[in-house]
Amino acid sequence: MAEQVSIAAPFPAPPPFYKHFSKQNLAALRQLRKAARDSRDGDSDGNNELDVSSLPSELQYLIPPEPPKDEKYISFGIEIDRHAPDTSLESAGIEQVYLSHPSVRSDPQPHLIALARSLLASFLSLVGILSTNPELYQEKTQDLQTLMYNMHDLINQYRPHQARETLILLMEERVERMRREIQGIEDAKEKVRTVLQTLEREDSTVSGERNEKSFVKTGTDPSTADAKRRIVQLQALRAIEDELG
Repeated sequence: MAEQVSIAAPFPAPPPFYKHFSKQNLAALRQLRKAARDSRDGDSDGNNELDVSSLPSELQYLIPPEPPKDEKYISFGIEIDRHAPDTSLESAGIEQVYLSHPSVRSDPQPHLIALARSLLASFLSLVGILSTNPELYQEKTQDLQTLMYNMHDLINQYRPHQARETLILLMEERVERMRREIQGIEDAKEKVRTVLQTLEREDSTVSGERNEKSFVKTGTDPSTADAKRRIVQLQALRAIEDELG
């Protein structure tokens, strides 16, 4: 009986250079960049840049590569042009099952729901075929693939609308936050106005009582001096109210 081979890891191990992304290496890279900036500030030519080739190998991995100069790069063995137009279903040789109408681009949700229902129906049909004659699976799997490509294409067309809606939501949240701040300022202003009015009434009451006592004791009317003082206080209170709006 053949021995069973135990699987050490169900997925491939990550690239070994992930170990270089440590706190110590990041701190060392920050120190080198700071030293390079200080040296560049002291150099009249301003040519002192961080030389990646002179760094230790564990620090070179921490610096991202420069963008491709020819606007092309290789991803999973496929050359990708950053400025190439998006591939359409027609150019890819895939059948388009939804209508080519501007309303579909502006509101693709009903069409996505219809495609999802068709996808479910095709999957159930595939299950039935596999239970009776598995050799005829290819046609239904092709239908499933076509439906998935069409759904993916519709979702990509929905991206600009999604970006606009997200921006609108962010702007509405910002407006609401500003309204709350303004309301808080208005509430604080109303509290200050109430306090000033209370102080004004209390000052008038205290001044009246003081004048009455002074007149009883001395027989003189100090209302002239108190009136001037109250006028100055009222002017100060009105100035504060005008400043608060």
